[in-house]
Order: sequence, then structure tokens, then C-alpha cells
Amino acid sequence: MNQLKAGVAKAVITPPIGTRLSGYAHRVQPSVGILDDLYVRTLVLDSGEKTIAIIVCDLLWLSRSFVKDVKKSIEERMGLHEREVMISCIHTHYGPDLTQVSDAYLEVLKKQIAGTVYSAISNMKDAYIGFAKSHCLAGANRRNPKSPYGPYFLYSWPEGPLDPEVTVMFVKDHEGRNMCTLVNYACHPVTLGPDELRISKDYPNYVIGLLEDVLKGPAIFINGCCGNINPRWIWDRPDEKIPPKRTFPRELKPRLEETRRIGLMIGASALKAITTITKFTSDVRIRSALDTIKLPVRDDIPEMIKTWMKPHPLRDHINEIRGGAKNIATEVQAFRIGDVALIGLPGEIFVEYQLQLKRYASEIGVNMLFISELANDTIYYVPTPRAYEEGGYEPTMAIVAPEAGDILMSKARDMLKELMK
Repeated sequence: MNQLKAGVAKAVITPPIGTRLSGYAHRVQPSVGILDDLYVRTLVLDSGEKTIAIIVCDLLWLSRSFVKDVKKSIEERMGLHEREVMISCIHTHYGPDLTQVSDAYLEVLKKQIAGTVYSAISNMKDAYIGFAKSHCLAGANRRNPKSPYGPYFLYSWPEGPLDPEVTVMFVKDHEGRNMCTLVNYACHPVTLGPDELRISKDYPNYVIGLLEDVLKGPAIFINGCCGNINPRWIWDRPDEKIPPKRTFPRELKPRLEETRRIGLMIGASALKAITTITKFTSDVRIRSALDTIKLPVRDDIPEMIKTWMKPHPLRDHINEIRGGAKNIATEVQAFRIGDVALIGLPGEIFVEYQLQLKRYASEIGVNMLFISELANDTIYYVPTPRAYEEGGYEPTMAIVAPEAGDILMSKARDMLKELMK
């Protein structure tokens, strides 16, 4: 019988005030303050035979080349292979635009991410782990076919596809004290709106804050496949022909209240799930897998994307496309933790794929599936083939072809099947 060990660490990665924020192309003003600090949070699990590191950054996204640099540093210092390290982002739209920060900030950021792994490994102790899930309607599909905004669709559609599951991993020490609570839910962190110029995690700040206050221990939030999922706004009225006039930026208080409400809904759902855990174990089998995959590029890729010359997290893939590549290389990653699995996917994935992958996981005996989008890379949006036919914002901005999502899912299914043998 193996004894599970766990270690947790975090580091502040808040950029200087004045840094340009990322998440809205037309928001070019510098940041003017800090609503809440940004962090990199790391959970390391060691079964005695395998060690894995789950790393989550309070950032919009990271490029594949950046992640490769960090993983190389982790392997050199701690001996963890790149397949044993997953680095993802919560996709906050109020973090730094990494194309506008200094080289010094980027180098420090790499060291901070790698440093949390070193810290977590250095402070590992005996641990027990349990899993649970609950439901929460904090998110809603945002591709309303009757949107008053016209062809871009971006308007609340409560009847549309959605994954309401809040999945929770709860790690405690031998005295029952919380070591780490990991929460997975799919919803775009955009509650603060494009007029907010202060640095923030958005609603995940309140998810994490509630859990840490109540459970007296670290918490980590992982965003699921939220490519077409937005918060379920209190002021969106799909039955109205014209949306209510927004008073922002003159009045930001309603946005802050909505951010708190959405975060507390998810956090409370996670707490509810934790109370149902009656079985904890210290004997778990841990396995990891990482595979490179090539995804086809759109034949009609927008010229505005193909000709991007400024620095951009997609620059690695854009350079491939400008060079005439018909495919781009990215990665899919998977962890097995007992009878539970965590899948890491690149880009902003439509929720239909998450639902599809969870159904398959259940069929092959996976007790619970955690899914992280924007893991190890960003390839921008991955819509469904139907969405390409419909049009709208996400398909317009996508660089991959309509069949890319199915190719990703095929690879993810194969990896899950192999890991669960």
C-alpha cells in the first residue's frame, strides 16, 4: 500500500500598475489599480511511484514556447518530466497582456512558476484525497441565436448547451486539516466587463476566497471548457429586443457585486460537494500522459490573424501559418489519480466537447473527470462544426478548421482509455 503525499505552494505574480491588461482587443489603456492580487498556485501529488504537478496561473493564457521553458526549468531542478507537469490559466480578462510586459517580468514569472513546484515538493507530507461534485448555474451559453447584437451572438442563452457540474478534489492531512481544495467549473471570467482597468482574477477570486476562509487552507480554481460559456448575468433579458442600457464605465459597482455573486455561487456549490465526501484514501495510482497533436488550419483563416506582426501568445502558431503550414502542433495532457482523471486541453474549447468527453469517461469507468482548458498552450477558440456553419464571434476568430475539435477529442479519449487500464 502506497502513502500519498501532497504539497501546495503559491506565489504572487501581480504585474506593476500601469501594465496593459489582456482580454479585450479594444482596451488599450494601462491598468489603474489592483482589485486583487494574481497568483500561480501549485498542487504536487506523489503516490510513491509517480509525482505530478498541477499548476494554475491567474492569467488569460500562456504560449506553448513559454510553457516549454518553464517545464524545462522544472525538469532540470526537480526531475519532473514535462508529461508530469500541467500548466494552465484561469483565463481572467484582467491580467497582464504578456506581449506588453518587460522581458524582466516574463523571466521572473517563469522562475515564480517553477519555484512553486520546488516549494510544494519541499513541503510534502502524508495526505488523503477525496472527490465530489455538485451543480451550479453560474454560467450560461452565450451564443444566443436571437441575440439583439446581431451576427456575433454574444448574448445569454440559458437554454443552450452548458455543463453545470462543479467537480472538487479535496486533499487533507492525517489530522483532517485541509491541505488543498481544487475546484473545476466552466465559465468565462468576464463579469467585470471591458471598462474595468484594475487587475483582478475576476469571479475566481471569490471562489477561492470563500473556500479558503471556510476551510482554512489553500484553494485552486481550474477553468473548464468555457469557450462559449459566460456568466449568467442578472441584467441580461433574452426576451427583450434591445438589451438594457449599461451605465459603465461611470458606474462599476454593479459589476463588482455581480463578480462576487457569481464567485460565491460556485464556491458555495464546491463547499456543498465537499460535505458529501465520506471516503478518503491515501492509496492511489497516479499516471500521466502527454502527446503532441497536429490540428488542421482553416482554409479561410482571417487575414487579420494571418498577418499579425505584433507579439502575441499565438505567435508560435501564427508563424507556422505564415510559413505555409496547413497544420499547427499543440498538446493534449492527462493525469490519472485513482479512479479520477484530469484532462488538459489547449485553447478555448466549446462546452459541447466537455460534455462529450465526460460521457465517454463515464463509459470507461472514470469516476469523475476534471477538464482544464488553456493547458500548456493556447490555440484560441475551438468551436463545434455546427458553430462554424452558424458563424458568430468565436468561429470568426478561430484559427483551426471545423474538424479540429473532433481530432482533439479523439486524442483525449485514447489517452483516457490507456491511462485507465
